[in-house]
Amino acid sequence: MEQNLKTGGLDDSLTPSTRLLNQKLGTSPELRQLTPSEIELLIRSKQELAAQAFATLTRASVHKVTAAH
Repeated sequence: MEQNLKTGGLDDSLTPSTRLLNQKLGTSPELRQLTPSEIELLIRSKQELAAQAFATLTRASVHKVTAAH
């Protein structure tokens, strides 16, 4: 995972926004304020991750209910 972040979130990033965010932020040792576009990208990434998690939970619960019948 560390190697993945250093190279900019290659193919195994969870969402396109996460990959782009990793590419933009890199691994700078200095603290700094995020730019407005980085904040927007971070919010979009979290929304995509939440949608994926909800879809996964929904699929899991559907499979669980149908398997019980």
